[in-house]
Amino acid sequence: MNRIFTLAIALLATSGIAHADAPKAKGAYIGGSVGGAVFDDDGALGVFYDDTDTSLHIYAGYKFFRYLSVEGRYADLGSYSDGFDTLDITAVSAHVVGIIPFGTSGWEIFGHLGLAEVRQKVAGFYNASDSAGSAGMGVRWHINQSIAVAAQIDAYAWQNDEIGSLYDLSVGTTQLTFQFNF
Repeated sequence: MNRIFTLAIALLATSGIAHADAPKAKGAYIGGSVGGAVFDDDGALGVFYDDTDTSLHIYAGYKFFRYLSVEGRYADLGSYSDGFDTLDITAVSAHVVGIIPFGTSGWEIFGHLGLAEVRQKVAGFYNASDSAGSAGMGVRWHINQSIAVAAQIDAYAWQNDEIGSLYDLSVGTTQLTFQFNF
């Protein structure tokens, strides 16, 4: 997965020499991303032999003006195994996205903050849902006014006390994103 992300960053960095349109000032958009995820259980669930997996996101949002948008997401944050059982983690979230465009070059950086409902499930054994905070940032290139690609990082963090003590759990993701602007 690191090779794919490195290739994506190289393509984004070298694509600056190509002509691109400035992104739309406002409007609806949808997108999806794929990348790597890393789970940290703070010692809550014992030793996980597999604490990395693939993450998938789908999202939709509305850009109110050049510097601000809001979006809703569904994220499959991966499946993590201890050798016997598998913990599946998903999230539904809402985010406020701040955007800093680089003139009319088609490039922009962005950061987002959000609230999520994170679901954790081990089939037949454990099922929990916790509120989480989410934050991230990235760089996006608009190929034209309708299509954009981005490289971004996201983090989801929450606390869980259902299995005894209070534990700080988190999933971090590194993603390649494709977006369609209406």
